[in-house]
Amino acid sequence: MSKTLLSQRDRAPLVTDAIPPSLWRQGANSRQVLAICLLGALVLAFFASRDTPEWAERLGDSALDHQVRNVVGAWDSAMETLDLTKPHEALRAAMHRALDWQWGADNQ
Repeated sequence: MSKTLLSQRDRAPLVTDAIPPSLWRQGANSRQVLAICLLGALVLAFFASRDTPEWAERLGDSALDHQVRNVVGAWDSAMETLDLTKPHEALRAAMHRALDWQWGADNQ
C-alpha cells in the first residue's frame, strides 16, 4: 500500500467553518467580546425599555423583585422622557399592521 501525498492545496483545511485563516487569526479577544456584549445590552436597554416592565411583572413576589420593578419603571419613564421609546412603538405598530394584513388576506 503506497502513501499518496496530497499537495497543500488539495488537503482539507484545519477549520471547517468557511472563515479564511487570515481572518480567523484576527478575531476579537475576550475583553472586546465583553465590551460588545455590554454595548448591545445598553442599546437594548435604551430602545427596548417598553418591554422591561412586563418582564419585571413576571419575576415573582420577593423584596428584590419589587425593587427591580421600581427600577425598571423608572428606567422606562426616563426613556419615554427622552423619546427613546418611539422606535420601539413604531416597530411594534408596523408588526401589528403586518399581522393584521396577513390575517386579513386569509379571510378574503
